[in-house]
Amino acid sequence: MVLGLWGSVFYKTINRFFTSKELAVNNSAGSPTVKFNQINKDTFALEDVARDPFLNKQVQEVVSRPQRQYVPNTSHSAPVKKAAPAPTMKHLIVWPAISYHGYIKDSRGEMVILKIDSKMFRLRKNDLVDGLTIKKISSDSLEVDFNKEKKIIKRFKI
Repeated sequence: MVLGLWGSVFYKTINRFFTSKELAVNNSAGSPTVKFNQINKDTFALEDVARDPFLNKQVQEVVSRPQRQYVPNTSHSAPVKKAAPAPTMKHLIVWPAISYHGYIKDSRGEMVILKIDSKMFRLRKNDLVDGLTIKKISSDSLEVDFNKEKKIIKRFKI
């Protein structure tokens, strides 16, 4: 059994070097046409991404269109058309839902308890969570930085 297996391996290895690489083509005159199956492309539409995964920004595009100004025509010449300026795009940053629930002072410094998008976090100054950075901490409020914008959050009272 082992001898037969090694014999076939040896035969295939030697046969590769000593045989010609030309293939005999069997040309039959009866069927000269070849049929190919057509492959249809699968198409789909891509949706706009509202959240930047690298900067943790949610972008909403607001297009402001300029107001038309009508100028009375004092001469009887052809009306002059003015080129309208291109509409401007403003990026609105959507902040996550943040509520300030507690203030803790211990030997390592100050700590706050925040609820960010229905998740509770214990954070210290300059901690980063979901793009939010705690800048200043006090017992009744705290300053938060999100995508280069600052907000002051008041403490949640029951």
